Amino acid sequence: MRLLHILAFTLLAASSALAEHYKLFVLTGQSNSLGVTNFGEADPTSGSDPADDHVKFYWHNVASATTSLGDSGGVFTSLQDQQGGYYPGSATHWGPEIEFSRTLYRAGVRNFGIIKASRGGGGNTLWSKSAGGHMYSHVVDTVTAATTALTSNGDTFEIVGLLYVQGESNTSTEATIADTRFTELITSLRSDLPNATSMYGVIGGITAAGSSRDTTRAKHASLAASDATISYIDNLDLELGGDNLHLTKAAKIRSGERFAQEFFAQNIVSRWYGKLAFIGDSITQGGAGHSSYRYQIFKHLAEKSVPKNATTGYQFVGSVTGAYQNNPGSTADHNGQSFDNIHDGHWGWRAFWENARVPLPSGRYNTNNLGQGTLLNWTGQSLTFETSDAPTTKAYTGTTYTPDTASILIGINDLAGGSSPTQVRDDISLMIDQLQAANPNVSIFLNHVLHTNQAASLQTNVDTTNGLLQALADSKTTATSCVWVCDPSTGFDPVTMTHDNVHPNLTGEIYVAARIAARLGLTETPENEATDNSPPHEEKDYSTFSNKYEGDEIYDGSNYINSWTEVTPAATAESLVGDGTDLRRDHTGYTGGAWLEGTNTGWSANNDSNWTLEIRMKVTSAANGIALWLGTGNDIALPVIYDDRTTSFSTRYDVAHTNNDGAYHTFRVANDANNNVYHLWRDGVRLTPVAGVSYDSTSNDERLIIGDTTSGSLGDNYNVDIDYICYDQTGAYLPIHADADGDGISDSWEYQYYGDILSADASADEDNDDKTTLQEFLANTDPKDNSSRLHPDTFSWDQSGNFSTSVYSSSIRLYSLYTSTDLGKSDPWTLVDGPKQGNDTFLILQDTTSGNSATQRFYRIEASLP
Repeated sequence: MRLLHILAFTLLAASSALAEHYKLFVLTGQSNSLGVTNFGEADPTSGSDPADDHVKFYWHNVASATTSLGDSGGVFTSLQDQQGGYYPGSATHWGPEIEFSRTLYRAGVRNFGIIKASRGGGGNTLWSKSAGGHMYSHVVDTVTAATTALTSNGDTFEIVGLLYVQGESNTSTEATIADTRFTELITSLRSDLPNATSMYGVIGGITAAGSSRDTTRAKHASLAASDATISYIDNLDLELGGDNLHLTKAAKIRSGERFAQEFFAQNIVSRWYGKLAFIGDSITQGGAGHSSYRYQIFKHLAEKSVPKNATTGYQFVGSVTGAYQNNPGSTADHNGQSFDNIHDGHWGWRAFWENARVPLPSGRYNTNNLGQGTLLNWTGQSLTFETSDAPTTKAYTGTTYTPDTASILIGINDLAGGSSPTQVRDDISLMIDQLQAANPNVSIFLNHVLHTNQAASLQTNVDTTNGLLQALADSKTTATSCVWVCDPSTGFDPVTMTHDNVHPNLTGEIYVAARIAARLGLTETPENEATDNSPPHEEKDYSTFSNKYEGDEIYDGSNYINSWTEVTPAATAESLVGDGTDLRRDHTGYTGGAWLEGTNTGWSANNDSNWTLEIRMKVTSAANGIALWLGTGNDIALPVIYDDRTTSFSTRYDVAHTNNDGAYHTFRVANDANNNVYHLWRDGVRLTPVAGVSYDSTSNDERLIIGDTTSGSLGDNYNVDIDYICYDQTGAYLPIHADADGDGISDSWEYQYYGDILSADASADEDNDDKTTLQEFLANTDPKDNSSRLHPDTFSWDQSGNFSTSVYSSSIRLYSLYTSTDLGKSDPWTLVDGPKQGNDTFLILQDTTSGNSATQRFYRIEASLP
């Protein structure tokens, strides 16, 4: 009886030990939730990460109510790309779930999973329970199946978060109720899903341009502002692929990061680093009045309110307290936290001293706050260390710790002292072994060595060393200890970011810390300062510009508003004309300076890099010109618009055309700061060379002026009606469908497939699919892939004899169906359906006029620009 009692207890204990409690997140939405991989990127996959094996992942993606894209086989797997092969070019699918999960795990979140139930396209009606949308039932069925699989193992769960990316395919009607549709969705899911009553919702804002999409964004943002259980993420800055709809690989990664950061901000999950050790040399220790990058990481921790507690947040650990020679500079409290200057950075040390491969030399320990011992001592694995001094073996008397998280940045002293890159790698490898021996569950972040402003040969060895680290991290990752690589080196400029050619100054410390903090999951990964020397090649419609003013948003009929002002008010009569939204500025008969100024609308603070400005206006008279004074940094772009031409103040271009023809014309200026030039278009037609033109004047005058430059008679006697003025300071953008060489193919499309905006041959057929490059452009298909072409997918006739066909469509093209009884010879092709907007999936086109007619009919599908 006693034996049976003990056996029963033992089994119960074993079962309890195996059971885990999981926080689950649900991801749903349309194609940017699904994640396409068809942009021809060198590596379209999500790659691999040590976190992947630790994330529970269950999925079932669909293309329609009856078409599955693939699933996880009814079980939770590790984090991975999902099945593709249905949509052309997308061999696999993956979306924001990847970097979302990786970010959580790197930040110390454990025991969580994600359930994905996404669709390729579709308006939000499909997610409406009340409207019978199949995606609602699909989400419920997928989550129910997933949680059943989880609990069958004895585990428990709570569904804590909903990640939602939907809206690109909303109709105008669906867009206007995007807020109520999401409210219905999350309210219903909280009721219908198990253990989901407190599920928090995060809406990933859609990125593509369009009026219905603008409405969707506005509705989602407004909902989040009014509901404490819902957040909205603005993603307008994310990069779209060549179809101007779907996120690129880099954008999908950033989207996932943003979801993770929002769930951290809402305390749905918490960051945990435990005992956190920064290990390295002088760059880690700090000194000479510089606190090191560690202080900046501390500020990130404090800003995110991570508790200074090893059990619930973080605790800095190390054998050293303070900077080299105890000269750290300022380390003020931040956001209510004080900085504990504790670490294992040792000024001047090599990796081979820290791992005890080589004894510590005389004068390199127990002086100037350098510390003593080796990694084996610091982590409590040895009580003694070796030196070159007598006696050679000494007792370690410093602090010990067991690290939960370690960040290593070391190697520059080794390389400068003659160690080869492979030797540095091997010495770091031994340090990783020692950390894992101290704690088999330790998380390790291995940082690239920073460049210095020293010999070129040293920089080559730095690059070689950094190139070895990823393979090292992969080889050292175990089932319980992940090793990640972090790159604070790319973009680090030792000329401007160090105070002595080696050690980061404040700018350098901030730069390095931002990248390490992002790898730790504290912040979104910052973009490196990469220079793109190509001319503008991305289209952007003015309606999405960040600063946009209609005429009546500049002048309200009585006063100038929204920080717009005028100079010499008596010189100009202003009024609202047309439909009451256009601003008329009548400067007729006046000589001397008079202009409209928008400098204080936000222009002067952010105009030193790439930007785009657009103005639409009707010129009644401009015999002396209307100047656009666009100050940018130390230079000024000065296009001048006359009655009969558009030129520049310095006559770098001079194009004849009639501006005072009674029509409105649109002028766009794009500042290409990377190449120190600007570009100009009129009504989408390029007036400047493709390479741009140099600035017209040099002056530190960063104003935005329209009218007079006060230089002679320039700008006297003009009369103009302004429809709108807008500018965007996120980039230099092409007008929609800009075509520099007039071959009918847009510059942006040519750049996507040919690498520049002049190389495409409109009449060529490079992939031998019987479609010319021009036809491929009109259909938005790949001119170098013969499987990517416009063609009907299915044919059918209903009981009344009406004809239907489906075609895989692009959301940035229109599709039309034509019919003829004799291929247009005597019976002209007649439009029977369309033009219809594509939807990035299969579009149905119908002929409802065919009936049961016995007349022979031919059909033709055409794609065109919107």
